[in-house]
Amino acid sequence: MEISVLNLTDAISRNSPVTTAPLAPTPAPVSPEAVGSPAAIVTINPVIDPPPVYSEPMVVATYVRDKSHTGAAAQAANQALVNSLTQIKDNKAKFSVSSLFSQVAALSRETSEYRNEVRQFRVPPKVAVDKFSPDFSAAKGKRIESVFLNLRTKDGDSINIQFSRNNIRDGTSVMEFSLVVDGDLSEGEQKALAALMEKLGAMGDEFFRADTTQLRGLKDVDTQFITGFNFTLQRFNPATDTYVEHSYEFSVDEVAQTQTLRAEDVKGYSVNITSQLQSLAGTPNLERDVLQQYLDLIAQASDESAAPNASKRFMLDAFNSVFGSFLKSVIAEGDTESDAAQEAIAAFDSGMPDFTASFRSPVYHNPGYYSQVAAMSLTLEQQTRTEQNGDNLLIKQNTRYDFSYSKFEHTPNDSLDMLGANYTYVHERKTADNSRILSMTGDRVNNLWMEQEVNKETERQQFENYKLVEREAYEYGDRRLQEYAELMKKLNANNQRSAVHELLIASKEKLFLEV
Repeated sequence: MEISVLNLTDAISRNSPVTTAPLAPTPAPVSPEAVGSPAAIVTINPVIDPPPVYSEPMVVATYVRDKSHTGAAAQAANQALVNSLTQIKDNKAKFSVSSLFSQVAALSRETSEYRNEVRQFRVPPKVAVDKFSPDFSAAKGKRIESVFLNLRTKDGDSINIQFSRNNIRDGTSVMEFSLVVDGDLSEGEQKALAALMEKLGAMGDEFFRADTTQLRGLKDVDTQFITGFNFTLQRFNPATDTYVEHSYEFSVDEVAQTQTLRAEDVKGYSVNITSQLQSLAGTPNLERDVLQQYLDLIAQASDESAAPNASKRFMLDAFNSVFGSFLKSVIAEGDTESDAAQEAIAAFDSGMPDFTASFRSPVYHNPGYYSQVAAMSLTLEQQTRTEQNGDNLLIKQNTRYDFSYSKFEHTPNDSLDMLGANYTYVHERKTADNSRILSMTGDRVNNLWMEQEVNKETERQQFENYKLVEREAYEYGDRRLQEYAELMKKLNANNQRSAVHELLIASKEKLFLEV
């Protein structure tokens, strides 16, 4: 309603008509007290609200920035980008790596460089979607998911891939994919690339579904053509405003004849493994029981240090992936030819190639006593030394592990900020060695030695108000040495290879003495 107020005298002065008639006698003046307060004229006029204006919602449409690539693989990549972004928008799927990675090998045949972007735009409803002119120059927003891959071939070519999705403030998204090939890929390299991309694509999909992934073997890496790759997966975590990351780096050194795998999961657990490309025997000679003992050590270290289950599986998978290819295959008797010396060396060999492997947890500091940490470190290794002097051959193969961890008892690592001033701090270290020595002259075994040693140190410290009030320390050690010269003389008469195998089988079935 609109309300207006006017003074009565103003109204009279404005509205009195003009006349020439004689004026009436002027009345006697009336005092203001007699009249009272001036009268007012009040008018009330209704205010009419305008009718509501209907606003049609904007239409969200997806557009491809560059349509100049006309090849079949490029068109398939464009469509995969559109489909992936649309499905994410409609909550029908997670960020998909395999959909684009499956096109990489075919793309590398069409072009050495492919870069494209698909973006969602809010289009006015009365403008035809196909007539809308999208502007790709605006900011791309915050990166939400991303994949980075660098791959190297034996001939020196490189393939670089980047794939990401960004969110813009208005709620729309951007998806980018680029492939750059530096070099001329052969048909063999393209086939090797296709196999590896299928594997890495599946790993990427697993990561964006569950924040973890596994190699499950390196058989899909054709090292005849591919000598290494760096593969990094990232996802933004809004709760911490940081990125969770899972990475793998694999390389083959042709000169040193080694392969290396480095990896780290989203929890900060890391793996670093370097192994020779061949074992002492020269052919796959690893027994499953021997490999399992190393896997059991990794599992035990994970459990004792309270590692998350996903990180435990990640470390086990990395070790198994590197050494699974060394497992002995079933060969029918008589299918291979080897001399007596090689048979004896194969029986002596552990089946593992020489290697070093380290597994580490993130380090969690005690907020009230920063020098105290909760952490885990496990090192596994094997070294083989050979000395040849004429017909005399001496081989020593040493296997060892070193495991140490520190923890705050009954307190999960990620809750140290709630630890308080009263707690028990535990530190433990275990080391074990297994050494085998083989002495031969020509193709005849002269002697065998086996030495095993284990040590353990444990310390428990009780703190009250951050002050040490009680300390307990425990140490244990055991050492055993065996020489088989006399037994070898007796057993050599039958079958030298069987003799070596029989004498060393116990040390392979139980690599390390128990604490």
